[in-house]
Amino acid sequence: MELLLMTQDVIINAGTLPDSDPLAPPGIGEAWNRMVGVGKWIALGVCVLGLLVVGGKMAFDARRGETTEEISSVIKIVLAVSMVTGGASLITFISGA
Repeated sequence: MELLLMTQDVIINAGTLPDSDPLAPPGIGEAWNRMVGVGKWIALGVCVLGLLVVGGKMAFDARRGETTEEISSVIKIVLAVSMVTGGASLITFISGA
């Protein structure tokens, strides 16, 4: 019971913590932004290549008269693109740059 009361006190008092702005360590802000930018560029390049591969497979399947089941792959790639761009934006925001 005592542990429950201590947990309740921690949760109630957590709202009174000061809210500070995100701040990158000195000298790492520009390098961090460059790393995030390069990572985003590489990830988006891989996504574009994935779309080309899936599109080519869809074209070959349509040419042979088979039904295409690559729609789920296209949806996964679109979700990956949104995760890459959203994640990079979130990381840049958190780093304070």
